[in-house]
Amino acid sequence: MVINSIRIVLDQNNLLHNINYLEKAKNKKVLPVVKANAYGHGVNVIVPVLYKSGQRDFAVARYVEAENILKMNLGNDIRILVFESIRDMELIKGTPNIDIAINSMEEFKEAIDAGIEPSRMQLKIDFGFGRNGIYSSEAKELREYILEKNLKLRGIYTHLFAVNYQDGLEIIDNFTKIVDSIGRDRFEMIHLQNSAGVMNYDCEIATHIRVGMLTYGLQEVGYYDPNLRQVFSLEGQIAGVREVDKSKYVAYEVKDDLDIPNCKYLAKIKIGYGDGFLKKNEKSKCIINNKEFKIAEVTMDNTFIEVDESVKEGDKIYLYKDITKEVDFIGMNIYELLTILSPRIPRELKY
Repeated sequence: MVINSIRIVLDQNNLLHNINYLEKAKNKKVLPVVKANAYGHGVNVIVPVLYKSGQRDFAVARYVEAENILKMNLGNDIRILVFESIRDMELIKGTPNIDIAINSMEEFKEAIDAGIEPSRMQLKIDFGFGRNGIYSSEAKELREYILEKNLKLRGIYTHLFAVNYQDGLEIIDNFTKIVDSIGRDRFEMIHLQNSAGVMNYDCEIATHIRVGMLTYGLQEVGYYDPNLRQVFSLEGQIAGVREVDKSKYVAYEVKDDLDIPNCKYLAKIKIGYGDGFLKKNEKSKCIINNKEFKIAEVTMDNTFIEVDESVKEGDKIYLYKDITKEVDFIGMNIYELLTILSPRIPRELKY
């Protein structure tokens, strides 16, 4: 009997290849973004691999994510940038391995007055993204405050969010002017390129590229670099095969209500919408024994697939084999598709 029929297999070699390739191609250090459970891949697997390979800097969205990484006890030299404001100064003081994002002038002054070391602060500049950050219109006040107190900070960054190429160039230019007015030597890290920005722009001023998707070999629609390698594989084994004629129901559905008129066999796998494998996957394709088969039904804990007599219990199955096709079929982007995959699905490291 198959116990855990579906798992996420993570290719360590592909992960490390992507980091090394990006650093060499862009001549910058990589700041890997591991928020949202490392984009669904499994932060408890991804971060230890990267740390062991020499990576010390990571970025997450929330404090709880940084807290979970610190509980791994990887080493005292790890540094984690938290994008969202924390504001609890006592909490910040008690977690020296966390770099805090400064998202307003008020927050900046509050942290300095509370005795937080500037070497743990990364200033976020907002050029109209509307999420958070010190307004670019406050650049003069920011410069005067830093120079007056003679501060040297951990970093300064922005988000290269623009879809329009010329708008992106303008953000890079304005960001560069702000950093140069303060002094590049006052910042250990300077970064503004997300994954799309890495594909689209070269930023001379940046010391780091801040990448999530590209770390895992996943690429935005409209961009493609053949040198990047996909890290995850959603795969496993067939948990059982049943003859359709011997059942009136398939799970909770009346068999005749399903679009399986010529199907003689249904294979079951142990993944469902309770694992983040949504009902939107119905009628999409999976690969069994190098052949495509159609998914008939997705329940909370199981998925049923239309198969032929060649498929047996224990046979290998691949889901999301071509992630770009799945994105188009389901109508969700890669971010949504992967980050909803539940921790209930085992993550395994492939060496």
